[in-house]
Amino acid sequence: MNTDLRPWLDSFYQQESRRILAPLIRLLGDFDLAEESMQEAFAAAVKQWPEQGIPDNPAAWLIKTGHRRGIDHIRRRQTARDNLSRVAE
Repeated sequence: MNTDLRPWLDSFYQQESRRILAPLIRLLGDFDLAEESMQEAFAAAVKQWPEQGIPDNPAAWLIKTGHRRGIDHIRRRQTARDNLSRVAE
């Protein structure tokens, strides 16, 4: 496997990022969070795909990974709010 997938990923990003971002916006309900999560998914792809190979459906992999990253962000925010609330009491 070619370990330098960046040129391929750059091209894929240019062609597919809007089609990846749209479902993330819908799933996460927040444009900024969806955009950040998509970027994190692409960063994960840069790290993982050279070792594991490009998945059969890279767009689906990126959406799933972005969705999971977004959920993680939401959970961290909620935990931080809960902790702040406890400290305030």
